[in-house]
Amino acid sequence: MFSTKKDLNKISSFLDEFEKYITNDTNSLIDVEKIDNNKLKNIEEKLLKISDTVREKRLEDLKVYGEIILSCEKISDGYTSDTIVSKSSDAKISYLCETINAMNHKIDTSISEVILRLSEYENKNYLNEVDTSLFRGGKLKELLLGINSLRQKVTESLQKSVRESLVLEHESANLKNEAEILADSSMKQATTIEEASASIDEISSNISENRKLTNKMASIGNDVKHNAIKGKEYSNKTLNSMEAIKEATNKAHDAIGAISDIAFQTNILSLNAAVEAATAGEAGKGFAVVAQEVRNLANRSAQTAKDIQELMDILQEKTLEGTDASKAMSEEYEVLSTNIQNTIELINQVDTATKEQEQNIIQINNAVSQIDTFTQQNADIANNVKMIAEQSNNIASKAANSAKLAQFEGKENIKIRKNKNVSSYQGEERRRY
Repeated sequence: MFSTKKDLNKISSFLDEFEKYITNDTNSLIDVEKIDNNKLKNIEEKLLKISDTVREKRLEDLKVYGEIILSCEKISDGYTSDTIVSKSSDAKISYLCETINAMNHKIDTSISEVILRLSEYENKNYLNEVDTSLFRGGKLKELLLGINSLRQKVTESLQKSVRESLVLEHESANLKNEAEILADSSMKQATTIEEASASIDEISSNISENRKLTNKMASIGNDVKHNAIKGKEYSNKTLNSMEAIKEATNKAHDAIGAISDIAFQTNILSLNAAVEAATAGEAGKGFAVVAQEVRNLANRSAQTAKDIQELMDILQEKTLEGTDASKAMSEEYEVLSTNIQNTIELINQVDTATKEQEQNIIQINNAVSQIDTFTQQNADIANNVKMIAEQSNNIASKAANSAKLAQFEGKENIKIRKNKNVSSYQGEERRRY
């Protein structure tokens, strides 16, 4: 009886330890002490079998738990490729292992894909996106969606960047061409301005010479005016003299007429005296001779008067012509004097205009000199702009080539509308791309 009680105490003590083992109050399990009672022998065997089974199960599960813990620690440290290989006869633990392995696989697969995509993005390949179907939601889903959203934003940015880089490349090429045209035009303009300045200097010199000539012409015109006045005075004196000659000629013509009448009367008287002398006979012979001589003198006087009359007619005619010519010359001198006065006034106007032209050409020359200075500066600036445009074009070409290296959706559809080459600036607004 005593031995039975003792064996029961052993069993009871073993069960207490077994309970602690099951409840994880102790990590080891001591086998039940040897039972002496044959009736309790089966219980002992059963307990040993159960304890062995539990101990083996505990060891099995402990190994699985160890791998679970190790796998979780690796995940927390960033390693996602770990797999739980130990098996458990416990369905729940096995499900837990499978769940953790599936989780590790999903995370590892998604992280690997993310790494692959980021590597592609690093190499400017944005064609592929991350598969977001591995997760139904949560932060990991948001992470993958965020990466895809980032890819989309980068793609849109690249599309815009490539388009703008192409536009910039095209515009910089146009700018380079325009800068070259500007530089060439500026150099030609500078050369033209220099030639214009030289021409203006020559014109200014010519105007100064013209002014001197107009002054000289004005002086000569005044001298001609004085000479014309004197000529008019001499013409008036000549006209007065011709009028006096005309009057004297008329008087002489009247006197010659009187002499002709006297010679006619004398001739008649001599005829009468000859008739009387013939009647007187011998006594009248001497008187007849005298009468004949008187008649001869009368005839000669008449002939002379006739000749003088003819000369006086010619002289009177010429006197009239001289008088008319003197009047015409006086009138012409009046017209000449008026024309000379008008000419002098015109010369004075030309002289005034020449003075104004001289002042204006001096101002123009000064302005052209300033324009020449500014043009030279503009030419230098245009050359600098040309150099900057060439550098900008090189930079834009490099940027465009760099942007073209990136691979992304819609790249092949990016086109730009190129403006027509605008080499003349007429105020027309350039079309935007």
